[in-house]
Amino acid sequence: MNNELNRFWGINYEGFVAQLLEGVHTKPDEVILDIATGTAFIPSYLNKHGKEFKKIIGIDITLSMLQNAKRNLGFRKVEWLSLVCGSAHELPLKAGSVDRAICCLATHHMDAEKLLSNIFTTLKNGGTAHLADAGSSNSWKNGLIRFGIKSLAFLYFLFTENFTRAVAESQSIANIHTIQHWEEMIVAAGFSHLESKEMKSKKFWAPNPIILKFQKREDE
Repeated sequence: MNNELNRFWGINYEGFVAQLLEGVHTKPDEVILDIATGTAFIPSYLNKHGKEFKKIIGIDITLSMLQNAKRNLGFRKVEWLSLVCGSAHELPLKAGSVDRAICCLATHHMDAEKLLSNIFTTLKNGGTAHLADAGSSNSWKNGLIRFGIKSLAFLYFLFTENFTRAVAESQSIANIHTIQHWEEMIVAAGFSHLESKEMKSKKFWAPNPIILKFQKREDE
């Protein structure tokens, strides 16, 4: 992933996570949800940088990724971290049980509206969400352009990774949205206090990364 981010965006994964969580002030009693946690990089990052929290729940649909996370932690039990195998489309958590939700570079593999609905349900009133991923442009609405992008994505990952990754990344193009569309979906899902930022790609043809922060209203 670092190679891809450096090639397209001129930043490594840790640097991108730092951008996503810039200015985040956590509290000692916070319960944090890391969606698509993978190898638990974000929980480790938060702990490493002295962020205060009560607990982090890392959820990922791929069991092998969670096994790698445990391996990275030396298979030791970490009291503040719980790793759960599950889908962002059906978060196995109680309603109103989380203070902060984070999802980095994974929304393009998800149904955005389902994800936002589940985050809304899971967050406490006043809870905050942070999302970051690649964003599309209005030109992608053109069928020929979208087909070309899907084809290029398939060929790139076929030669640099493998067939399975190529299919997954090609299919994910349909789930990459413009920053304007994200803002519309976030408001429609019932969130407020929306902040959005679009960064510039290193390559003119690569999608720009976007970072979103929003809140569940206190009076919900």
